[in-house]
Amino acid sequence: MSTESPLPSQSDRLLAALGYPICLVAFLILLTDVKKDPYMRHHGSLALFWSIGWLGLHFAWLVVARLPFLLWTLKLYPLLWPAWLGLSIYYAVQTYDGKTFSIPIVSDWAQKYSRLL
Repeated sequence: MSTESPLPSQSDRLLAALGYPICLVAFLILLTDVKKDPYMRHHGSLALFWSIGWLGLHFAWLVVARLPFLLWTLKLYPLLWPAWLGLSIYYAVQTYDGKTFSIPIVSDWAQKYSRLL
């Protein structure tokens, strides 16, 4: 007997997958009744905190890189957005395939704070 939950519908998987590269979709998932589905709630909150984490990293990098002895790190800054896009697409594909996964650090935040949403 399998204990796996049934695979969500294709439209639910697509909507959840779009939440990773487009944070507005993740926010809308959590604002609507779609969040009642555990799969959608998990990926909606995970995608939202994924975007918040990357925005935080973006601003922290810009602040730290202004320090004179760390100014060289600005040369690495153009690698930040392609890394975000590549990882977002990877997580979107995993979500569309119906997989439930965790992202280090981000998953902990999502589990802790998604109860407030």
